[in-house]
Amino acid sequence: MTGRILIAHQNETESKLLHKLLTAAGHQTQRVNSLALALEALQQCPEILLLDIVLLKQADEDQRGRFGAGLEIAETLCLRLCEKGTDFSQVPPLSPNACGTLSTSEHSSMILEQIDSLLRIKAAEIDRNRAQEQLMLHRMEVEEGLRSAAQIQHALLPNHVPLTDHYSFAWTFTPCDTVGGDLFNLMPISEETLAVYILDVSGHGVSSALVTVSAYQSLSDRTGQLVKSPIDQPPYFKVNSPADVLRALDEEYPYERFDKFFTMTYMLLDRNKGRLCYANAGHPPSILLKHNGDIERLECGGTLVGLGGLVPYEEEEIELEPGDRIFLYSDGISEYEAPDGEMFGEQRLIDYLMSRSRIPLEESLDDFMLKLHDFGKGSSPTDDISLFAIEYTGAPKT
Repeated sequence: MTGRILIAHQNETESKLLHKLLTAAGHQTQRVNSLALALEALQQCPEILLLDIVLLKQADEDQRGRFGAGLEIAETLCLRLCEKGTDFSQVPPLSPNACGTLSTSEHSSMILEQIDSLLRIKAAEIDRNRAQEQLMLHRMEVEEGLRSAAQIQHALLPNHVPLTDHYSFAWTFTPCDTVGGDLFNLMPISEETLAVYILDVSGHGVSSALVTVSAYQSLSDRTGQLVKSPIDQPPYFKVNSPADVLRALDEEYPYERFDKFFTMTYMLLDRNKGRLCYANAGHPPSILLKHNGDIERLECGGTLVGLGGLVPYEEEEIELEPGDRIFLYSDGISEYEAPDGEMFGEQRLIDYLMSRSRIPLEESLDDFMLKLHDFGKGSSPTDDISLFAIEYTGAPKT
């Protein structure tokens, strides 16, 4: 292995001998005879410097300090050269950043072997630095991809509330540090019907975000055909039931194709009456908080979306009364951990919702997030935290 070598030696004869030895071995050499010239030559960043220790002895502490800094900036490896009989214990303090010391009386093969070893070390450092740069670029690309995926995920969340006199809605979303797979939405799909859903794709990162985006498109009443089916008479479509929607999703997103599955709750709300129909696909059961304080967990449904219909999906209809509230949430809430590892759990969520059943819906969600944050002592969530709330207010008073 050959390289560029700087020879800094005050003895012209010794300098020429080293030059002859190194050039014969295929190295490129440059010779200087002072520390000042050596510092200037270091700007060319040679791989190795052979440095006469006498030059360091003649320099003051400030000069040696500037020279050492020049070595570090150039990333040049240094070998000290000493005459035979030199007290080697006095040498290291003069140049503590050198790699070793050679006697000018050493056999030429020993000198070449030392230089070859340093060049190999230098080459390994260059390869390591190059690998670190590539790794850093890769990380930057991944982080940029995650930021883009997070922005897309936020863009899919509801940005307005459909006009209705019978319901009020509120929601909150806190993403985890990486990109999770939570998604919830509220959309009108006919003059009489609103659809509400929440889903959670397995895993994290860009791959989960891509499945989330795809599911969002499939569930759109404009770009997908899962929520409505065409018919040959006015209004030329029928609203598909929650169980039908989950069955269609299960067929469209097989685990074998996407290497992902997702949990989901899908609901239909009658815009003018307190009628709710829902089906659950392995998602944490939505909580129905009745106006009288009773609690129901909406568990009717089937298995995860993507498992090939192992369990048939079922649905349930519920008649709501004014003041009834429904809460859809992701397991990022129940599995949120305190610093000691204790999980928040479903029961704490239910207890909190019951204690705040008389305050406005949006205010209750804001207060809940403060409570959750306090439980975790401010720790970052390891999964997305989603909470979507619905209140049936009944027909407006005239």
